[in-house]
Amino acid sequence: MVQRKFNLKMMEVKTPIANLRKLPDQNSNLETQLLFGEEIKIISEEKKDWLLCKSVKDNYEGWIKKNNIGKYLHKKNYKVSALTTLIFNEPNIKSNMSTYLHLNSKLHILKSENDWSIFYYNQNKAFIFNKHISKIISNSKSENSWVETAKKFLNTVYLWGGKSALGLDCSGLVQLCLEHHDIPFPRNTEDQFHSSFLKSINKNEINNGTLILWRGHVAIAVNKYEIIHANAYHMQVTIESLREAKKRIEPLYGKIIGYKKLIKEN
Repeated sequence: MVQRKFNLKMMEVKTPIANLRKLPDQNSNLETQLLFGEEIKIISEEKKDWLLCKSVKDNYEGWIKKNNIGKYLHKKNYKVSALTTLIFNEPNIKSNMSTYLHLNSKLHILKSENDWSIFYYNQNKAFIFNKHISKIISNSKSENSWVETAKKFLNTVYLWGGKSALGLDCSGLVQLCLEHHDIPFPRNTEDQFHSSFLKSINKNEINNGTLILWRGHVAIAVNKYEIIHANAYHMQVTIESLREAKKRIEPLYGKIIGYKKLIKEN
């Protein structure tokens, strides 16, 4: 991935999901997805209706439709903690719904009143249920129950490049769940393998939360014998036997290249 050193214009995602594609074409490969409130930097505005962008979070680069992007306004102080939540025009469940947001969408909350918090969605005041958001904690590096977060995505459809409850891929599931627990993590499996937040372990040390990596695939151990992963064989997020998964995956990606655990801070 090319790392550019010059200053780039800061903007942010203003729609629930923004597809980041390899080329400025709706039929081009989906590289990843960015969620509402995520910060991006504009590299080029050369193509009609498209912007060449770089994600501030993980430096992923690609093309996004212009109508998904807006001016960067405020530093975000909250994130969505539910897999998906509804956004209302008034602090009332019977009021009109304006949109929906997904886990890890970033918000600038103005204030909270009773069960609701207020923020701006596309320049209009909007309301989100308090129990569906949590404060953003920078670099907490907590590994509190992130595997339980992954389990919430069970049966979610597999989508190459996806990063939401509407569809996700193997590395997207890992990044999404770790980010929810305030652990910054790379997007693709190769970068995840080399992450400084991980240490290598022996296969006989596998337990809950171990990352099991192939060249091009990653799974999360839920115990010594089972894994959870987004996979194209089942076309969804599943829990299955590690032994059976290895038999199926090795002809495609080769043997396992690493067993990794999060490094705990003292």
